[in-house]
Amino acid sequence: MSKQVPLEIESVTNIQNLRNFLARYEKEVFCCIELPAVHSAYWFANRGQFKELLSLDAKLTASPALQCFSEESLYVGRQQLRMLKPMYDQRMLQRFRKCVINGEAKGWNPIVFGVFLSIHSVPVREGLLQFGRQTWSGFINGIKDKKGFLESECLELLDHYVDRLPRWIENVVVESNTSPGTLKANFR
Repeated sequence: MSKQVPLEIESVTNIQNLRNFLARYEKEVFCCIELPAVHSAYWFANRGQFKELLSLDAKLTASPALQCFSEESLYVGRQQLRMLKPMYDQRMLQRFRKCVINGEAKGWNPIVFGVFLSIHSVPVREGLLQFGRQTWSGFINGIKDKKGFLESECLELLDHYVDRLPRWIENVVVESNTSPGTLKANFR
């Protein structure tokens, strides 16, 4: 049995490599870890379950599947926390931000995004769709600019993954509704 190659965007050299990367990312990270993590963070924030939010952060930190994406995810999550700093009336957000500053939590993007959705009362499906669009657009447009891929091929890929979002979102939401308050992310 051969060991699978690590999932690294840096290894993408052509449009077929990008297709392969995105397919693996969707299967191994996006659908089984990130979407459920955003959804869980949203509900933990809605219910004021701070310990559960910190536990989710720790589980994301320990997930080997996320290690090669940690730098980018933590950067985006921490930037979001900085932009939300003025929201002093949001106790959950301020407590989480303080834990990130003190090194007690990392500040993963899916968690901060879920808390953001909760604070702004964004419907969960709409928020997950926004998270997905940002994720796919970030990967595809970022690599397109670096590697000079054709705009038309990248738009086709982006459309493909955005069109798939409603099905994945529904899977996360419906599965979570069968046992509310449980964490659905599959950490490997």
